[in-house]
Amino acid sequence: MINFVPVQIKPRNGQSLPTPDQSKPVSDDYSGNVIRSAAQRLEDARNLPEVKRLFSVIWQSNELHLMFADTGIGKSIMAVALADALSKGESLMFLENDHHPLNVLYYDFEMSDMQFRMRYTDDLGNDHEFSPHFYIDNIEFSALMLKHPARSMNDLLFQKIRHDIETYQSQVLIIDNLTYLNSLNTQDTQVALEVMRKLTELKNEFELSILVLAHTPKRSMSIPITINDLAGSKHLSNFADSVSAIGKSTQGKSSRYIKQVKPSRSSEILFDADNVVCCEIVKSGTMLTFQHTGFSAEQEHLNMDRNAQKDELKESAREMNQRGMSVREIANQLNIPTTTVHRWTRSGGEVFHSEQMEQTEQNGTDGTCPY
Repeated sequence: MINFVPVQIKPRNGQSLPTPDQSKPVSDDYSGNVIRSAAQRLEDARNLPEVKRLFSVIWQSNELHLMFADTGIGKSIMAVALADALSKGESLMFLENDHHPLNVLYYDFEMSDMQFRMRYTDDLGNDHEFSPHFYIDNIEFSALMLKHPARSMNDLLFQKIRHDIETYQSQVLIIDNLTYLNSLNTQDTQVALEVMRKLTELKNEFELSILVLAHTPKRSMSIPITINDLAGSKHLSNFADSVSAIGKSTQGKSSRYIKQVKPSRSSEILFDADNVVCCEIVKSGTMLTFQHTGFSAEQEHLNMDRNAQKDELKESAREMNQRGMSVREIANQLNIPTTTVHRWTRSGGEVFHSEQMEQTEQNGTDGTCPY
């Protein structure tokens, strides 16, 4: 029940204003949707938790943040490094974290235990010292289905997540990655939207800060990253409070850059195309992580070779065509004429082999990073 604060409104030109009849009962159809006054809304905002930075303005407290990148770019490396920092009350790179140590719950659907150990152990066999506030594991879906054969996968998944949040008093939730959860059911974007909707409900109920990782199809390195590079972007981004992307740079095999694609409504955009965060994947002792190397315009990381640009655009167009995108959709995304798209998608040409793609996904890297 909302308690209204009376606001004194002075009449204009001697005319009296009608008084709202707030005693009128609200029907069940509209219960919970009482319209507040502007003054009441400001008063309610005073009682909300302060917005604090987790990863500078890229990801902030009580936000559902979506981070996407092509396969093998290092999303999981970034997410684990960020989770490690948040669980210790530290910042990753220079990007500010305003919190004391937080309880982090990380669902890892990418790495095996052996792959995880290789990433976080040095050459002498010393393990990285993770915080006791950092919980990371996968979910045994087959075991869940055996115990509850009549329940849907989505229901079981969120029942499990809810249980874990309550058990470990989680303040941060990381899903690695949305694409995996989607493929457990169907490739239909509607499934991913349902997952995002339920995550939003959990965020609001438990006042969580949520990071969701997502893959993008293979993209051209000659064009800037936009929200259109994320499959189902227009719908998925509606559920996200903010969106960022990790791009592969032409400046080196392990060079990457981070760009804000959809900034939070509660802060300004700092890391757009004119000022991306430059970084590099490095093995620092026992920790595989990202190291900050500066700032630059996104243009400096793109492939400016005309022939290479054309080859990349061709490959991207053919892949989009194989995924069922129309000629017009491909042309709009790649910013090229529809006639060119039609010619490229109808003509032959060598494309990325399916076995090579399968091997890339199994390794979790595109060959540019040795881990």
